[in-house]
Amino acid sequence: MRVLVLNADLPIFPGGGGVEYLHMTRLAASGTQVGLVSMVHTPEHLSKKDVLEHAGVRLYVWQNPLAHQNAPAAAVHVPLAQPVLARLYTILRTRPHRPRDTIVQDFQFRNIADPLLDALSGELWNTLVVVQSGSACWLDNLPELPLKVLVMHDIRSLVYERRARTESTLLRRVGCWVESRRYRRFERRYCQQFDLVVTVSADDEAWVRRNYQPRRVTSVPIPVDSSYFAPMAHVPDATTRIVFTGMMNHPPNIDAVCFFAMHVLPHVRAAIPKAEFWIVGRDPAPEVQDLTRLPGVTVTGFIEDIRPQLAQAAVVVVPLRFGSGMRQKILEAWAMQKCVVSTTIGAEGLQYQNGLNLLIADGVDAFANAVIQSLRDPDLRRSIAHAGRETVLSQHDPESLNAKYRSALRVALRERRRMGRMRVVVDLRWMKPGLAGGIENHTKGFLNELLSLDHTNQYTLLLPLEATPSFDFRFHRNVRMIRTGGLADVARLGRRGLQLLQRRLSFADWRSPAVETLRRARSFQADVGLSMPGYIHPDLHPLLNVLVMPDVQHEYFPQFFSRYALEERKRLYADSVQRARHICANSEFTRRTLIERLEVPPQKVTVTYLGADPIFGTARQAAPAKVAVLNKYGLRDRSYIFFPANTWWHKNHRTLVDALAILHGTYGLDPLLVCTGGPKEAQAEVEAAIAKHGLEQQVRFLGYCNYNDLPGLYEGAVALVYPSLFEGFGMPVLEAMTVGCPVVCSDTTSLPEVAGDAALLVDPSSPEHLADGMAKVLEDSTLRAVLVERGHLRARQFSWRNYAVSVARILHEVWESRFE
Repeated sequence: MRVLVLNADLPIFPGGGGVEYLHMTRLAASGTQVGLVSMVHTPEHLSKKDVLEHAGVRLYVWQNPLAHQNAPAAAVHVPLAQPVLARLYTILRTRPHRPRDTIVQDFQFRNIADPLLDALSGELWNTLVVVQSGSACWLDNLPELPLKVLVMHDIRSLVYERRARTESTLLRRVGCWVESRRYRRFERRYCQQFDLVVTVSADDEAWVRRNYQPRRVTSVPIPVDSSYFAPMAHVPDATTRIVFTGMMNHPPNIDAVCFFAMHVLPHVRAAIPKAEFWIVGRDPAPEVQDLTRLPGVTVTGFIEDIRPQLAQAAVVVVPLRFGSGMRQKILEAWAMQKCVVSTTIGAEGLQYQNGLNLLIADGVDAFANAVIQSLRDPDLRRSIAHAGRETVLSQHDPESLNAKYRSALRVALRERRRMGRMRVVVDLRWMKPGLAGGIENHTKGFLNELLSLDHTNQYTLLLPLEATPSFDFRFHRNVRMIRTGGLADVARLGRRGLQLLQRRLSFADWRSPAVETLRRARSFQADVGLSMPGYIHPDLHPLLNVLVMPDVQHEYFPQFFSRYALEERKRLYADSVQRARHICANSEFTRRTLIERLEVPPQKVTVTYLGADPIFGTARQAAPAKVAVLNKYGLRDRSYIFFPANTWWHKNHRTLVDALAILHGTYGLDPLLVCTGGPKEAQAEVEAAIAKHGLEQQVRFLGYCNYNDLPGLYEGAVALVYPSLFEGFGMPVLEAMTVGCPVVCSDTTSLPEVAGDAALLVDPSSPEHLADGMAKVLEDSTLRAVLVERGHLRARQFSWRNYAVSVARILHEVWESRFE
């Protein structure tokens, strides 16, 4: 397993304790790859995060700038507009399904979005763990992972429901009740979206199962490091000291200590005047700090090591009146062999027996009497304390509980693998009709074949609006299209404008660029990204990626690119081959280039030969269609040589024009040259060469032609001439051989690999050699017949079905690798 944990709070307790810390470090010790995405807010957190790294956890953290300072947060100037806008934002976001205290999770997610992107882009995770139900809404912004786990330390709806009963005013009771209803809807919604819900007690598990109906739920009790939290015999009890430990900005803890100090402690001190109440824990709220005005109350604030305070306690109290889950404070006190007095809610979820390992009391009088009894009876305290430590040793051992946790994750992951299906997003946003060259046609042919074979896995196509008419997948239920451009671009610009306005008002929008990237990846509803044009768009970085590499032309002919284009290609291609889980090379030549020049590991690249579209295979059976095409363009059968290519530099039109002049002057041949494709960088130079040789009447540019016309244009030609200087595959050569058109092509790069013995190979840098090859084919009918026959045989070795099956197999292997 490879487990990525998202936790808003860095799980470092004094001494390296805490449920999440113990689970993560023991998962890492067992050989599981563990990553943590979290936040560092204070110098203390900054100093302690190394503890996690040393334990084998990979950290991806956002660091608050204050983490490097000693200044308190209040020293930072906050513009007046910011809290006003923050309050307005909270009101607008708080709807029936969204509790108010989850709104802060939006901004916490903004903080962790960049490190989260780093984690998803750099490693292959198969299990995502989100800690605490309040953060469950992060799932809406996260790309798909095989297993999604929600860890609930408590049930928030239950916390608010119980809190409503303790509030002193009607308004507060109503407010808590409303939040309880919101949380119930919120938690039910997300518990049903996660594949596994983990609670910390059997009671919570039963409640969640009954009320939320999750897909799968289990409980793993809180582990305690009993070798760290152990009796300290050298520290004597302060026989009248009562101790409470915990995070003192946590509402249940605030209520508990206020209840005890103001209502219970006076009864205890009436019976035992020297009784003192120590509140031990970080970040005490103002109402907790105010308790120091009461006789016998001490508030320590943050203490690096709480064990000495626990060791001095005669009694540890847990007077919680609301809450949920399992109280770690009781387990730590038990582990240190301390007598604990708790309310029923405080002890919820624990394996206890009143009077044996715990004293249970509810209400002011009962709780005060239990504390007084334990302070007066040392034998009772020792008996309760010894039984409590035995409970921890038998029920809360970190190793055995982590084994249970690990087993629950593995079982759920196996189930997801058995039930899941591959989900692929195919990035076609580059496919502007007529601009992409041969890769556009090859992509269409591949997708048609793939989707005719695969009716099970889910495919999402990212398409520009203008390209959607080229695809008709209405009868493919496993295909979904996301159209880009148009209103989508307008909406994106609108969001950008809103973000700029918010920045001017000193209110940062939570949807940062990193958040937007993650949300777009989420919208694809895919595990695997398939990129056809040789690079991976940043939107796909959080996914597993398979890259189709047509060619790496810039490695051979950098002079054909502007400085900017060359730098961009080098950056994009180098980054993309690094990110890709696997690369499909269209030829062995391209594969060797990737290995030798871009240092790609050989096992990461597979040759996947292309195939010709089936419409080329049926061309010879459709003579009337050929006639119609020739009439459409004003051409005569067998009166021209054909060159289908945009006028890019590497297509080498200029040398072909020079060869036409030689063909006329040396061989007395004046065939018409018909070119298709759009005008590109070399167009002006080609036209100048045509004018120089006086060949205006001998060269025709048809421009971008309807794809369905191409078979007729091939078949009507006396030969295909393809003098390209560089090809990753050379699809026109295969198309011509399939149709039965003789081929004269370059003897460089991948073209000999595709053509085999079925073409006349020439040196593309020599106009003379090219002219000689064209003359042989034009004058020798026997040679043409031989090339046609060999072409048919050669073309049979390539097919879209083989290509589609090969790519589908690679996609599936990459998808499967996530479960390994």
